[in-house]
Amino acid sequence: MMNKLLRKTWNEFQYMISQIEDQATPQQIFESFQNWYKKNKKNFSPSLLKIYRIEELINIDPKKYPLAHSQCTPQTLRRFLHLELSHEDSFVMFLRDQLWELVVLTIDAECHRCGTLEMSALFDVEAQQVVLECLQCGELQTLKGNSCKCLNPKILRLAQKKYLEIFGLI
Repeated sequence: MMNKLLRKTWNEFQYMISQIEDQATPQQIFESFQNWYKKNKKNFSPSLLKIYRIEELINIDPKKYPLAHSQCTPQTLRRFLHLELSHEDSFVMFLRDQLWELVVLTIDAECHRCGTLEMSALFDVEAQQVVLECLQCGELQTLKGNSCKCLNPKILRLAQKKYLEIFGLI
């Protein structure tokens, strides 16, 4: 069960979403999230923020990432206004999922394991290449569809626009 402070924080988050203008760009939405997070970070368990890698997603320079290609809109966010969360971890997970949708490029590519047609573009710093992660099963593969051996999350980063451009994804 969420405590009173987290319930209030969730209500403020929902209010922030409701105040985003209909024509807001993904970058403006992201900036709203950043501003809200700065004010409310102290209300969350540091261990949960670490597990869900919120700091990695929220502290980026939005100019370096493909936010302009995000499918996230104020209208899609508003569908969550009536959602009632009961635990802190579901709140943090929800926040992570929304940030991921804003920051990480999703492309139409087929997962060779499960056949899903949506994959996230990440960057393998060891191999210096963009890799794809299946949104359904988590399988990692190269742009050519080969299985990827970069299982160590320490070598995977959010793919910046410059790498996505080099590899022809944007």
